[in-house]
Amino acid sequence: MNKFAKFVGAMAKIGCIGFGGGSALIPVIEEEIVQKERLDTKENLDTDVIVASITPGALPVEIAASLGRRNFGKRGMVAGATAMALPGALVTVLMLTILSTVQAEFLRIIDLISMGVSAFIIYLLVAYISSMLKSCRKESGKRELKAVVLMLVVFLLVCEKNLFALLGIGRTPILSVSTIDVLLVAFFCMLYSRWCFSMKHLAVMIILGGIYLFSHGKSQLIENVFIIRTSEILMASLSAWGAIKDIRAKKWKYKNNGETIGKDLTLWLLIFVACSVPALILAREALPFLGRGLVSAIMSFGGGDAYLTIADGLFVESGMVTEQQYYGQIVPVVNVLPGSILCKTLAGIGYYVGWNAAGSIQAGVLFALAGFACSVVASCSFSILIYHLYSNLISLTAIQMISRWIRPIIAGLLINIMLALCNQSVSAAAGFGISGPVALLALGGLYLADLVLIKRFKIGTVGILLLNVAASLLILL
Repeated sequence: MNKFAKFVGAMAKIGCIGFGGGSALIPVIEEEIVQKERLDTKENLDTDVIVASITPGALPVEIAASLGRRNFGKRGMVAGATAMALPGALVTVLMLTILSTVQAEFLRIIDLISMGVSAFIIYLLVAYISSMLKSCRKESGKRELKAVVLMLVVFLLVCEKNLFALLGIGRTPILSVSTIDVLLVAFFCMLYSRWCFSMKHLAVMIILGGIYLFSHGKSQLIENVFIIRTSEILMASLSAWGAIKDIRAKKWKYKNNGETIGKDLTLWLLIFVACSVPALILAREALPFLGRGLVSAIMSFGGGDAYLTIADGLFVESGMVTEQQYYGQIVPVVNVLPGSILCKTLAGIGYYVGWNAAGSIQAGVLFALAGFACSVVASCSFSILIYHLYSNLISLTAIQMISRWIRPIIAGLLINIMLALCNQSVSAAAGFGISGPVALLALGGLYLADLVLIKRFKIGTVGILLLNVAASLLILL
């Protein structure tokens, strides 16, 4: 099998087993592409993660597009993104076509397998964090300590919502900020300080970063609009000021690659048009749906949960899909299937917009294809644009800092994903009369079993996932 086929196969495999959301798939991609297939380096993957983290859209799909573009050109870019995004979106649409007749029974089956899937994801996330810390340890003990501190700080900023739910605490979290808010504060600190942590720099970062986090947290402890907007303007201005100083110090010059960028963006535009035309011909509702689909994808900073809120405002409140269709069918399905929540949700919404407009499965499928195209094209267009510009920026101190510290930041976010998975398992187990502590013990037992089976018996990830699903059926039935 040639390298291109291996790459597409790896992306499709991750798309099929990639449970847990965008950040959770980073260790899966690293294992398949870097460690197993050796199609790229960890350093290049870290670059893809940085680019995907600072652009809107579906993070794993953006990473797949960047990996494909770098190694196989335009065909790799399109094939990688499609192979990553299609499995989850395809199964989502398939499930939605049958939910109307067997809704309760089908959702019960999904709940049955969720604990095994969660244990599988937790194993992958722990392995990623351990690998990151081991890499830091090889450099120095001081580097490892800094990575641990940064990871824990990020975790504390985002974890309250899931931690409160797990502990049964009913009050509103103080912070529990979104992923994008954490990244924005981190990038501000790196751009502004340029790794020069004087007392003045530290004071400015603590004050402005604190105002931003406390005003964007769940409790919104700072509500004064003037203070909030002023701090945001100052953060943006100081980030730009730091970047300009960095550019001058490095005597940086832009290398023109506008032709390459133009060709890549034109290709994505043609793909979008080709996937949208059938829906546009079928029903006039397609045009406003496509417009809102692109806008929603561009607004999709902050991860899957954040996108579900955006989609609610754009599609449910506007009446394109009903509240029952969205919260009764689309949301439960996308939350338990592998792949990007953005891609699955837009495909699912497209299905129901088409169904509501024309009353047929065929119309639903054509609109789902258009929604899928919105998610992939919007995500990849932005990420490929920044990816092409990244090589011009890598000499800058702030970009080097981001490259150095993005993995500990991601690790902190992944610990929070583990909490979310624990909550999901507890919720699923409650439907079968199993208490929370017992569910957590069962989840921990599955994780330990995975550890032994992989480390000692060398069972592959697909085999482990299937064993976990079978074990969760035995536990919950």
